[in-house]
Amino acid sequence: MKMDRKKWLWLAGALLLLAALKLALLGWWWRSQAAAPKAETVACAVDAACALPGGGELRFAGAPLEGKPFEIVLTGEVGDAPTAEFAMADMDMGFNRYRFVREDGRWVARVQLPVCVSQSRNWLMKLTLGERKLVVPFATQAASS
Repeated sequence: MKMDRKKWLWLAGALLLLAALKLALLGWWWRSQAAAPKAETVACAVDAACALPGGGELRFAGAPLEGKPFEIVLTGEVGDAPTAEFAMADMDMGFNRYRFVREDGRWVARVQLPVCVSQSRNWLMKLTLGERKLVVPFATQAASS
């Protein structure tokens, strides 16, 4: 009976240690999330180039069509290896991260977005330009058959 009690005490101690470790990791994660820079929203028309805060320019090379590939071009000082993620407000659209590739002194991403089953065409492009984070809302057009 004495041995059973020791086993239970060891098990209780191990569980308490595991709970303390989990709380410490959750606290670290919460503090790191709070320290992350907030994304700045940039209004940008898909049919014209727009200036980005801190330098650089964003341009859609052609109208973004749902379900069809299109290009996004960044020029100017935008940092190294910019990326773009695409989402819809209040809707998970899966993994849609694209890396821009350096071409002729500019950064180009070839993007193809999925068609939304709810027929929504309003997207949020989350640009990461070095340490800067920007959100660019835009709408796709219906692709002609």
